[in-house]
Amino acid sequence: WGPQGQQELWVSDMFGFAPEADMWWSETVGPEPLQGAAGVGANTWSKGVIAYGQNEPKWGPRHEGIHDFDSSGGHRRLSTLLPAVETRAVVPVPVQWPCLFEPDHLTCGLAETVAALTVNGMGAFVPATGSAAGHSAAFSLEGLVELGMVRGLSWGASKLLVVTTSGKIASCPLVGSGAQKATCSQLPVPPLPSSFGAAPSTVIEVKTGAGWRAMAATGSRVALLELHFGEEGSHWREAGSVFLPEDAQVAAVDATHDRLLVTTADGAAHLWRLRSDGAAASEKASHVDMPTFGSRRTWQSACLLPNGKIMRLASTWQRSKGGASTLSSELLI
Repeated sequence: WGPQGQQELWVSDMFGFAPEADMWWSETVGPEPLQGAAGVGANTWSKGVIAYGQNEPKWGPRHEGIHDFDSSGGHRRLSTLLPAVETRAVVPVPVQWPCLFEPDHLTCGLAETVAALTVNGMGAFVPATGSAAGHSAAFSLEGLVELGMVRGLSWGASKLLVVTTSGKIASCPLVGSGAQKATCSQLPVPPLPSSFGAAPSTVIEVKTGAGWRAMAATGSRVALLELHFGEEGSHWREAGSVFLPEDAQVAAVDATHDRLLVTTADGAAHLWRLRSDGAAASEKASHVDMPTFGSRRTWQSACLLPNGKIMRLASTWQRSKGGASTLSSELLI
């Protein structure tokens, strides 16, 4: 409600195009309320001012109100435009990497096992919980050279799914987390569209042998893709998008069948819920997990553990006893 009755006008139309104007509604004279946000309280302004055909006798009977106040943005609260941001301290996970191992990517398995991988296919399995935490098992993925460098990965059914810089997707079967070697082969699906370049991406299997979905970053947007089958064959079709802040730099993309996690260069993990059709429940992240002291590390990747916690991969320069600086990779939770 306002001085002109109830209408489809924002307070900023009267008091300036600033979102804050809506929260600083203030009048020196007039009926109550004199202060507060637009749309709060009874319509005291409409009596004897401009009725808009609502309740003045000369305008005829009262019209039925069909205006949906909340869904039309009538609440006008800035807080609804921003996701819930949780800033917290992250704790290093004790892990002993294989010799000369510097991982670039991370994915979490259903059995509390994390797989870390370099861009050329060298990897390590790390139990995320339990008494075995800290002991990594090295493995290697063969057959990726012909497809390209690794730009994203995910867990499939007894296999790792790898998105390469050429857009081609490889399937790398693994027999448990103790496998030392796996031979990868290209999946019989088209490469991801070249418009995404070598940007961070991931792919998930909807159901075994039933369909595929992919998520690929482009600037501050992450496109949600689905494999479409038509008369001329299969191709990737964009089914939706999610958006990050304009200045965000995407470092990694991770997904499960119902959640999407996007890690940015500042270490923030942006989380979305995915519906059964693969679309996001909202364009903006429902939750943002921000680590404290993030500027001290180079954030590379993150993934969601089955218990809902976020495992991060980062690197930092550390000074040895001799005074030399070495780049050290670490897991944080």
